[in-house]
Amino acid sequence: MMRSFWRSVDRFSVLHFRSVIDELKQIKVVNMRNRELVLDLLQSVVEIITYGDKHDPSILECFMDRQVVAEFVRMLDISENSRIEAPLLQYLSIMIQNMDNEHAICKTIFRPINSVMHEILCYAEMLSNMAHRIQMVYYCFSNGYINSIILHPYELDGGDLAPYYVSFLRAVSGKINRDTLCLLVNVHGDAVVSFPLYTEALRFAHHEEKMIQTAVRTIVLNIYNVSDEMIYKFIMTPPVSDYFSVMVGRLREMCILLDAFLHEKGDMDTQKRRNGLILESDKIIDELYYLKDILSVDEPRLNQLVTENLLNGLVFPVLFSLPASMNNNGSDLSAITSLYILSRLLQVVGGRSMINNVAGVILYHFLNLNARTLSEGNASDSSNEVKPFSKCLNEVEKIISYAPESKGDGNINGNYLDSLLEDFRTRVNISCLNGDICPKRQGILAFVFSEDQCLLLASTFLLLILAESKDLDSLLAPMIRLYQTQDAMYIQDSLYLKAEAKILNALLKVLAFQESHSPEMLWHAGWCLQKLLNFCREGLDDDNLLLFNVRFLNFSSFHEQTAYDHSHVHFLKELDGVWFDHIPDIVRNEWSSCTKVLEQSSQYKDPIFMLELVLPQQSTNGQTSSCFAWQKTVDAVKAFILHFQLKTFIFERELAENPLIAISSNDSGVICSSNVSSASFGSNVSLESGIPCTIAFSNAEIRDVYVVPMVHKNTGKLLLTEKHPFRSRHGVVIAIAPLAGLCPTIDKDHPSWLHLRIREFNPKLYATKAKGDHFSMPDHFVDGRWTLGFPDAKACKDAHLAILREITKQRSAVEATLAPLLNYDLGLAEENREK
Repeated sequence: MMRSFWRSVDRFSVLHFRSVIDELKQIKVVNMRNRELVLDLLQSVVEIITYGDKHDPSILECFMDRQVVAEFVRMLDISENSRIEAPLLQYLSIMIQNMDNEHAICKTIFRPINSVMHEILCYAEMLSNMAHRIQMVYYCFSNGYINSIILHPYELDGGDLAPYYVSFLRAVSGKINRDTLCLLVNVHGDAVVSFPLYTEALRFAHHEEKMIQTAVRTIVLNIYNVSDEMIYKFIMTPPVSDYFSVMVGRLREMCILLDAFLHEKGDMDTQKRRNGLILESDKIIDELYYLKDILSVDEPRLNQLVTENLLNGLVFPVLFSLPASMNNNGSDLSAITSLYILSRLLQVVGGRSMINNVAGVILYHFLNLNARTLSEGNASDSSNEVKPFSKCLNEVEKIISYAPESKGDGNINGNYLDSLLEDFRTRVNISCLNGDICPKRQGILAFVFSEDQCLLLASTFLLLILAESKDLDSLLAPMIRLYQTQDAMYIQDSLYLKAEAKILNALLKVLAFQESHSPEMLWHAGWCLQKLLNFCREGLDDDNLLLFNVRFLNFSSFHEQTAYDHSHVHFLKELDGVWFDHIPDIVRNEWSSCTKVLEQSSQYKDPIFMLELVLPQQSTNGQTSSCFAWQKTVDAVKAFILHFQLKTFIFERELAENPLIAISSNDSGVICSSNVSSASFGSNVSLESGIPCTIAFSNAEIRDVYVVPMVHKNTGKLLLTEKHPFRSRHGVVIAIAPLAGLCPTIDKDHPSWLHLRIREFNPKLYATKAKGDHFSMPDHFVDGRWTLGFPDAKACKDAHLAILREITKQRSAVEATLAPLLNYDLGLAEENREK
């Protein structure tokens, strides 16, 4: 009663605050009978402190004088299975988070050494409101209160207490700085012997709940960003430092799970497997970004420790197992997954150390090849050509063994790397002479020239990432760079320049045999080709030009057509298909997508395509519905746009603008004439072109109707109308179907019946999803069917011809819309023929 009375007077007064504290101090045990009372008191304390921090310094004085935080600790100690831990931790988190960050934390520049200085500081801080806040924060973080709360024996294994506990740790970590952090550690001599905030947070580093994992990472990064010499030494000393090796070990396990999922044998739907791959890869990417955040902390020793664990625990095992994975002899990861992991690592983590270690190992085979070949070819003379490669080989080994980010001063586990390099040397088996590129050679070239086109694209992509990196060492850059420079010592033997023609030829073969590949694979192959052509000053040679077939168009033999001709023929065939009316819109949409893909930097291109290319294409199982016809049309358009863009780039060194961009999409998507524009359900239309017939809908009697085919520009509709009850020359629309895709067919057994297929599939419902532009097919889809009955066979035939005429008119309108594209194409072919 007394408490209620004081609250009604002024619940935020110092007097009321003292009464709440007194009532709290009288609690001798916390059980289920007084649980609600205790929680109500604690909540009141937090509310009043939060108010006082902003408005009344005297409340803060009372808070410190009465040792209120000690009461929170005492409530935990005297609790008897009352389950107050979760709300108590929540109240503490709220109180700490609401402390003025700028004044109470950042300007805490004094650190008391003993009780005398503490009293002096307390006296000085009474001079201003800011000083009160500083003293309050110091009070909360001193006397071991926070550590007592952190180390309380909570039951965290079950229930929902863990989120509240980790949230409390995060609230504390958000208020630390170099001056307050020392109050949370226990020191013996000159060494930190315990740091509860850090070690207890790491217990939840791999918690199954994502929110808890994220909170722990925030805590860790907050500590790293404000830590001093003693705390860094504690963090980087075993067993505390095992956190980094365990983290990298879990990352490698994730990679193994991704690889197992990729190659899992089963009947899982392709789209579900693709979604699963994206989910698993996102977990790996999340770990890599966390590692990048740690490496971004401005502490060389921490960076060196993390880099060492990352290189030794993941990067080098993946790199050195690539030759083994090529031969499928028991490697942890398949080659395609290894290349994906390396590409993602370079994109996300990057940095000089990572880039140069990966490049050094990849180029080791190439350097060894040149050094041995030149030494064998010049054994009898004193040519200086051998020396550069021998010297370069030794320097690359040094690059692999040292971290460039520490400017060559920090050896990253030299003994371990020495053993790895020695093992690596024994794997290098050069069997080809005279420096020719041999497809059977081990190393990255084995993947570049692999008959497995997925490996070809993946390895080429990895080389492009390295070639475009600004962090690549000046010694390694000329060996992998795609363009010539005047000061490159060994540029004439660059990996790319030595294999240029064969790499381009391999990519062109992927484009030439496009029927066996998905549009995604073709686009990625086109991206690689366009990137390489950017640096190929001489362009394609005659053989590769013939393979791409850009000098002329030859439709005489379908089987002899190559890359460009093949895509052109498939594109034209779709003008006779079910979705011909949508082709202009598909061109507009996919043109921008294709251009975006081709112009994308290797740094921002998602390498998930490497894994997706391994997945089998979704089988249509002989389906002929409009659903699968739609995907076939989209694939054909995408392939043609790619080849069109590549052909333009080969001759003009730039990508073409969309020839249809000036034509409004309304021409293909909106009906403008008065009759057709009003053709909606229940609307009135003229029956001048209507053809009388009968139709029976499901569960309904036969109805006399008129069929009215209508076309305006690229759009056509087939209307079913019933005669208007008052207007003899008009009808009421009762059903509408798209004109394209009707495929009108006269029944063989009943010549007066006309069968129509109704394209009910809506592409917008199964449109491109957020990742990868993948089309998700429905499991089962059946088109609608209409059967129209006519008085006799002649009337049926006339109706059939009338519908075909309108379809032809619509197709002609579509072809006219596409004329700028096709005329541009023919004009370029004629120009190149003259050249």
